[in-house]
Amino acid sequence: MKRSASEWLFIILFVPATIAFYAIYKYPFDLLGPNADTRLLGKNLSFWYMLLYTAIVCGIAGKALLMNKNVYSFKSVLPQGLSPYQRKKFLSIFLVQGVGFFLLPFVILPLSRGADFWNDTMGNPVKTAHVYLFPGFTSPGMAVYLFVIIPIFTWFFGKRYCSWICSCGNLAETVGITVWGKKWVKEGTPRGETANKNHWIQKAVMFFAIAFGLLLLVDSMKIVAAPDAVTRLRQLQDFFIDFMFGSVIGIAAYPFWGTRIWCRYGCPLAKFMELSGKVTKSRFAVKADEKCTGIGLCTKACPMGIDVASYAHVNKKPTMGSFGLSDTVCIGCGGCIDVCPTKALSFGRHGKAEVVTLSS
Repeated sequence: MKRSASEWLFIILFVPATIAFYAIYKYPFDLLGPNADTRLLGKNLSFWYMLLYTAIVCGIAGKALLMNKNVYSFKSVLPQGLSPYQRKKFLSIFLVQGVGFFLLPFVILPLSRGADFWNDTMGNPVKTAHVYLFPGFTSPGMAVYLFVIIPIFTWFFGKRYCSWICSCGNLAETVGITVWGKKWVKEGTPRGETANKNHWIQKAVMFFAIAFGLLLLVDSMKIVAAPDAVTRLRQLQDFFIDFMFGSVIGIAAYPFWGTRIWCRYGCPLAKFMELSGKVTKSRFAVKADEKCTGIGLCTKACPMGIDVASYAHVNKKPTMGSFGLSDTVCIGCGGCIDVCPTKALSFGRHGKAEVVTLSS
């Protein structure tokens, strides 16, 4: 991958800064001492982290909406405007991230409770994000959300949760449409047979999450008292999955392996959605028609490493094939559809002869 001097400078600063920040953010008292005060202007690091995170996501999503240009085209090959599907997606990202993940939990709720806004109480960072699945075993509300609502959503819409709603996905989706981000996706995303075989890593993470969740459940119900086992597994979860994989590799590796390395190889919720989509035979599909010319831009635009072109064109002939959660890890971002100059791809439904076009 050829990089400019400015890109190399960014990487040299970005990677160690990301690792250092997450280390302090996740383990402040271990690194700075048990009485360390990591607040800035009276606010915990979590507030400033989410403010910066949200500013990046909403800034890029807002720019895409305002500029109204095809954000997936390479070198301005496709000058047309942002498709209705992408407009809805980036509006969803903007609102969900800005309101749901920042304003509501960090501003509106504290103010509604009468809290001293600029004087946060010191505390440990939260490491129980719902994407890790195990919170669903200790909270009835989270159990309904993770194991009932999301599978139903997946049956209707595939893994669009990853590209329309999820905070991790919001960052990946927006960074992936920047100038450097598109190059990282195009040239850095792992592709091919070996890359697909490595999906077992995500399955292993998911099974670990379920096992940890079950242990928390039986321990909380006093069926089996296993405080030592809970502590050891929580330490493994916190360090290897939350810190190393979800935070450091999941973000710091953007310039090397594309923007979806965590979503594809780490996130247990993403794997759970994929498997639930297979079991329930999700209606979600991407379909190709006879207009495909086989230039392969669709494959290069896929942040999940799917060989989209192989479903549309074989031996110099269009095949009018389709794919969904039964055979791929597609997140429904629509990049392959919007990058195609002949408009040979569209969203559809499995089991239906007609194509239900959602991108036009």
